[in-house]
Amino acid sequence: MSDIKKGNNILAIGAHPDDIEYGCGGTIVKHLELGDRVFALILTKGEKGGHPEDEEECLNSLKTLGINESDIFFGDFPDSSLSNDYKVVKFVEDCIIKNNINKVYTHYPEDRHQDHRNCSKSVSSAARKVSELLLYQGPSTSDPFEPHYFVEIFPRHLEKKIKSLSYYQSQIKKGIINLETVNGFALVNGNKGNVKYAEAFALNHVTKEGEDV
Repeated sequence: MSDIKKGNNILAIGAHPDDIEYGCGGTIVKHLELGDRVFALILTKGEKGGHPEDEEECLNSLKTLGINESDIFFGDFPDSSLSNDYKVVKFVEDCIIKNNINKVYTHYPEDRHQDHRNCSKSVSSAARKVSELLLYQGPSTSDPFEPHYFVEIFPRHLEKKIKSLSYYQSQIKKGIINLETVNGFALVNGNKGNVKYAEAFALNHVTKEGEDV
C-alpha cells in the first residue's frame, strides 16, 4: 500500500469525460484534501459516445470532486479518432509546462478503446520529464491489469467519486457507467492493498527530483 504526499501540482488526463473520475476520482479528492492543486485535461468531448456537447455533465462531475472550473481543460480532439502524434503530445506537454505539473495520472495503455490507448501513449511522451506518471484502470482496461501502487481511499473519498460519476446520466442510461461496479472496484483494490477501499495504478515511471527521465 502506497500513499500520496502533499505539495504537488497534479494533472489528471482522460480521453473522454468520465475517464478521470472512474480511474482516479478518489485519489483526486485525497490530493485536494492535502492541499494539492489538481488540474483535469480531457482530450475529447466524447461526442460519439453520447456525452452532451455543452460539457455540463463533465464540469459538474469534476467540480464535485473539488476541482476548480478554471483548472479543467478540454483538448477538443475528435472522439474515437484520437491520435498518438505530435499535435496531441505537444498539447499535453504545453499543459504540463504551463501549470508546473510534477505528477500525472492517465490511462493504462493496454485497453480495448483506441482513444484510451493513444491517450496513454501520447501522455507517456509528453510527461517524460515529469517526476511521476501513474496509470489508472477503467472499465475497458484489458486483462491482466497488474497494478504496482495502491492508494487507500476512505468512505468519504469514495462517496464523492460515486457522486461525481452520478452526474453522467447520459452514460448511466446507456449502461456505460455502473455505480455498483465502481464500488466493487474500490473493494477489490482495497482487498489487494489490505485496506477497505483503494484505487490501483500501474507505474509508467517514478523518479527522484532532478533525475532525468
